[in-house]
Amino acid sequence: MFGLTEEEVVLYKDLAQDYAVRDVAPTIISASKFITPLVEDKNGKPKPDALYIQQLLTDIETVITLTTTHMAYDYAYLQCESDKDEEGILKHLHNKYEDYLVSQFIKYGIAFTTAILTKIIGEIILELPFLYASVIYEDDFDGDEFLDEKLEAYEKYLEENFSDDLEEE
Repeated sequence: MFGLTEEEVVLYKDLAQDYAVRDVAPTIISASKFITPLVEDKNGKPKPDALYIQQLLTDIETVITLTTTHMAYDYAYLQCESDKDEEGILKHLHNKYEDYLVSQFIKYGIAFTTAILTKIIGEIILELPFLYASVIYEDDFDGDEFLDEKLEAYEKYLEENFSDDLEEE
């Protein structure tokens, strides 16, 4: 599947999900502001509803994990089965999964901004070639060469989608 052995596919999925949970979700959540209902504490003072917040955080992590996993599978498929160059693959993934994220956030009842969609998609897209290259065990596969071949497309992707962020740094 996707030019990967069954063992490589399992490892690929695990790496993608780990990346989503350990890197993307915390980055997004830590920079977010949340609106939450208030409940009264023992003294009758309002405080944020901890259960609501916990469920919201779980839902955000779930959406990011699902998105990352689907994007990783799509990326692997496109690497093996598509005639698109890397730039075309990145545009395809960005557009497809931006729409997917919108539908998932709405499905889970999560308020969001358009800026966060691009940030999430960008975080994931930038990691995909590394995830893919890290699971291929073929003797004739050169991971460094694979990544070098993709570099120009990623530089262009960053410029098109994050030029404001790059100028600030």
